[in-house]
Amino acid sequence: MYMRDDRVTEYIMPVKISGEKAATDSARLLGRFEGQIYLNDKDCCTLSGGGYLLLDFGRELHGGVRIITEDGHDGADIRLRFGESVGEACSDIGENGATNDHSPRDFRVTAPRLSDLTWGQTGFRFVRIDNLGKDDYKFTNIVAAYVHRGEEYKGRFTCSDPLVNKIYDTAAYTLYLNMQNRLWDGIKRDRLVWTGDMHPEVKGILSLYGAHPLVESALKESAEHNPAPQWITGIPTYSVWWLAVLCDYEWYTGNSDFAAERLPYVYAVLDMLDKSVSAGGEVDFVNAEELFDKYFLNWETCGEEGRECGARGLLLWTLEKCAAMLVRLKKDPAPAKKIAARLSANNSFAGRSKAVAALYALGYGVHGGAKDILTAGGAEGYSCFMSSYIMNALADIGQGERAVREMKEFYGGMLSRGATTFWESFDLSWLKGSGRIDEPTPQGLKDIHCTFGKYCYNGYRLSLCHGWACGPVPFLSERVLGVKFTAPGGERVKICPDLMGLEYAEGAVPTKFGKIEIRLKKKGDKVSAEYDLPYGITLEK
Repeated sequence: MYMRDDRVTEYIMPVKISGEKAATDSARLLGRFEGQIYLNDKDCCTLSGGGYLLLDFGRELHGGVRIITEDGHDGADIRLRFGESVGEACSDIGENGATNDHSPRDFRVTAPRLSDLTWGQTGFRFVRIDNLGKDDYKFTNIVAAYVHRGEEYKGRFTCSDPLVNKIYDTAAYTLYLNMQNRLWDGIKRDRLVWTGDMHPEVKGILSLYGAHPLVESALKESAEHNPAPQWITGIPTYSVWWLAVLCDYEWYTGNSDFAAERLPYVYAVLDMLDKSVSAGGEVDFVNAEELFDKYFLNWETCGEEGRECGARGLLLWTLEKCAAMLVRLKKDPAPAKKIAARLSANNSFAGRSKAVAALYALGYGVHGGAKDILTAGGAEGYSCFMSSYIMNALADIGQGERAVREMKEFYGGMLSRGATTFWESFDLSWLKGSGRIDEPTPQGLKDIHCTFGKYCYNGYRLSLCHGWACGPVPFLSERVLGVKFTAPGGERVKICPDLMGLEYAEGAVPTKFGKIEIRLKKKGDKVSAEYDLPYGITLEK
């Protein structure tokens, strides 16, 4: 038995020498790439003993580094350090959170003479090569071995605002890099399938590709590895997110057969949830491990008073989706409906963060204290995971222009520090007095990568390419272009665009029938919409 790997490997030249010591002709590495060893090749770079090179490949990549060596040494002892920032590529393990967790990014190898070898499997933009020996080390090429799926987007979005376009493209690329043999959380660290984290990723995949085998494998395998009555990875809300992902996947793809195969697990999870919701609509998850937090939503809300409100809103929203899916599948929706009815009777809110308020709003709507929290402080209080839920909550109350403005403030903050992918965590306060990730941090400024972060992502352990940060992709596709499915797979749709302060926007939305193309333009106080619908789709007025 074997598994075929359909990913492609593309070789990327470095774009810049970001640092060097005891190196000769290093500019040669920015020139031609032949991908072949030649005897007595004089056109090479020499790295003397004790020297180093720091290469910038221009953007975040997944994969390793391919080094082609020349004659003139018996075998060089070199140290390779991959980094998502300049600082990380120059750090030592254990220094400011630098780690080899999940995928080693700091290690020593022996590079024989006349060799063509590839090392590393991680997420990186920068590679530092140190010659640990005394003799010269000669090579003709050092290139990134970029490993990816080689898939083209089916969905797209562009508009009148260049920053919004860059945010969309960067979010899409962030998601794409995390679509490897499985749907990962991060390519440097957390190369795992976390069902509690992947809902934004799945919404992004549905906006860019439609149906996709990575979503199906994530759902199938997560259930198989976490049989009921065990919560997925021991975290109750992750089983709730699993249900939400399955319901959304069935709705947007129309793949009822796949959803029907998961029904025994769906009903098993519903039974666990039934035991976790009191007659008065209070949530107290049964058999919850204290691994993180009984009401774990995301790291930023750990221990927050009122986080049960967010878990309750998420659960109610998911159960309503689940009941509707069961009706479509001609199965009994009563188990989901009776739990939802109990939850509906308890709409109390006591949260303090935008994440909790946004999840509460999924089930109960934006009102009262939740509205006050969501509309205060601009993009302060956003998180990379929860941003799409916050922006959607704002759009639900007619604050779409505010949502786009805050998206630009939040995601634009990362771009202003040299990001080419979006991060596991970010806060606007990090911008004060901090440098860029693509250059050595000047004296007097903070290294934005190693200075901040907490919980499991402190310092350089922080992932700078995390799939859950792709929220702008589904938000712009669904809320600005305004294509709303009214039947599974897009068999029937409504088009309700909202330019949210933009002058024009256009894009494509994948359905099981093909792509819907849409073009929007502001005309006075109104929006004109032109669209092309594939055969098989009915437009509802």
